Amino acid sequence: MARIIEEDSSQILAAADRWRNLCLAQGKSLLWPGRDIWAASNLQRFKACFIDRPDTSKDKDFETKFKEQLATETEDVTRLACELLFVYFLFPTSVGASRKKELIQTVASWKSITIDANEEEFACFNSGIGDPGLVYNTGRPNELTYLARFAMAIAEMTGEKREALLRDHLQVRELFDKLAEAHREDFGRPPQLRHILLYLLFPDDYERIASEGHKGRICEAFGEIIDGTAPDDTDDHLKSIRRKLEEFLPGKDLDFYWPPLRQCWYTDGESDAISPLQALHIKKQIVLYGPPGTGKTYQSREIAESLVRQQQLKSRGPRRFFSAPEEVETLIRERIQRVQFHPGYGYEDFVRGLQIGGNGETVYRDGVLLSIVEKLNTEAEDHRDVPFVLILDEMNRADLSKVLGEAFTLLEDRDSSVRLGGHDKAPRIVQLPGNLYFIETMNLIDQSLEHVDFALRRRFIWFLRGFSREDFLAVSKKRWETLAKAGRIRKAWERVEEEFEELGNRAESLNREIEASSYLGPQYQIGHTYFCDVVSFAQQYLISSEKRRNRVLFNKSGAALDPVVGLWRYAIGPLLEQYLSGIDAAERKALMDRAQSILLQATPL
Repeated sequence: MARIIEEDSSQILAAADRWRNLCLAQGKSLLWPGRDIWAASNLQRFKACFIDRPDTSKDKDFETKFKEQLATETEDVTRLACELLFVYFLFPTSVGASRKKELIQTVASWKSITIDANEEEFACFNSGIGDPGLVYNTGRPNELTYLARFAMAIAEMTGEKREALLRDHLQVRELFDKLAEAHREDFGRPPQLRHILLYLLFPDDYERIASEGHKGRICEAFGEIIDGTAPDDTDDHLKSIRRKLEEFLPGKDLDFYWPPLRQCWYTDGESDAISPLQALHIKKQIVLYGPPGTGKTYQSREIAESLVRQQQLKSRGPRRFFSAPEEVETLIRERIQRVQFHPGYGYEDFVRGLQIGGNGETVYRDGVLLSIVEKLNTEAEDHRDVPFVLILDEMNRADLSKVLGEAFTLLEDRDSSVRLGGHDKAPRIVQLPGNLYFIETMNLIDQSLEHVDFALRRRFIWFLRGFSREDFLAVSKKRWETLAKAGRIRKAWERVEEEFEELGNRAESLNREIEASSYLGPQYQIGHTYFCDVVSFAQQYLISSEKRRNRVLFNKSGAALDPVVGLWRYAIGPLLEQYLSGIDAAERKALMDRAQSILLQATPL
């Protein structure tokens, strides 16, 4: 399947193979050669202290809880905990190598245990297979419980049965599914390790996909290209899709997260039960709402492009779709239009209005919406199934009831039509075409969602877009590597990644402070794009030869260096000052001091 051919990824798969052969098959150890760390007795003790005694308190972090749960256990159970973390960290690219190794060493230190493995054992952490998302990190107890339960089920088998099962991906999948169903009842959601472990153990049979939702969306986007009835199992369905795609794209490395496949089903920032792309198919009208700087305009464009690509894949067929990508890109440019709403934007601009004609007479002229409707109603038959996406940016900055006029009714019932007001010689009857889609964006700073008309709410599916640590790291990495490629930064991203992760943590903490404030609240979160400006401050910081140091954002004590201080002084601080401009001076100063402390304070890294 989608093996990643890079050397570091090969080391990850080799480590997974050692885990199968040593730990699962023999009960031995990865990091302490010769010891029976994965023996059934150790797994049962881990179950008793961790699975049977979950700590659900909100005021302690994972490490504190984990230390307390392991406090009375044996050294070998602590070693088992270290190796469970080792396996848990094999897949994700969202956690740096140093952090992965540090946490394992920290757990070992609770019992003053020295790790016997050499540095080569940890070389697999230098990369990763994919990003399973923030939930994988925040749901660590969920995932470790599932991993331990799987190991226990294996340990209870006889040696011969165990060996046979570990070489049969269908038997392992059946066991994973059985455990996942029971696990869902306990935790309310399925574990991502079900998908991750299938790939790590059987990379030739499964995709490097950690999300059940992603697998379903891929099957939905590409399902029509396979011949006959689709397999019932999602993973078998994916395999059938891959085989068919290999016929249309011979000689290419296929991965559903790489172009051109990725753009047909995925958009950045997806974290909902259904994706915005799926919602467009359901309702044809969605809203992305949230604080400024959370990437709503960017994502709306991505969603629109994916919608057009998906339909083109279906209507053109995969051979024509993949053989003429320039035609698809041209169509995308033609089928997406963006309108920026503002307080002066009105019905005459959007629907139609009276204007002076060429002979001085007063005539009705179509606005943006009617021009698009006319275009779609008169175009050739072979274009009737191609989506046209109208992006209404910052829609709540205008008076929506006035701007939409009669179109307000059409948004709710696509089968209905309305007669436009006015004094045309012939009545103007309008109905929205079935291939017209709307994506709206809304900044909560401009207008609270509480003030949005309930009639408008029901016409759309709504998606909240807040601060995203994942997007902050992804955008920052992209900007950093662009500057590095241009020779404007000489330090590799891997050398600063851990510091950016720390800044992401502090940004999350700052936004929690803002959400909890009675003067601000969730609508005043500071979007991740504001924090991404730190890359530019870091570039300037590194230009000076006397400041070419090992650390860029924080010193060893955790105190902010010039780039983060500049980010606060010239971007984050002034923005908060503006948000707090109407409150008591003493309260404003107290909030600003707390915010500054969160971002700039010295904390152990």
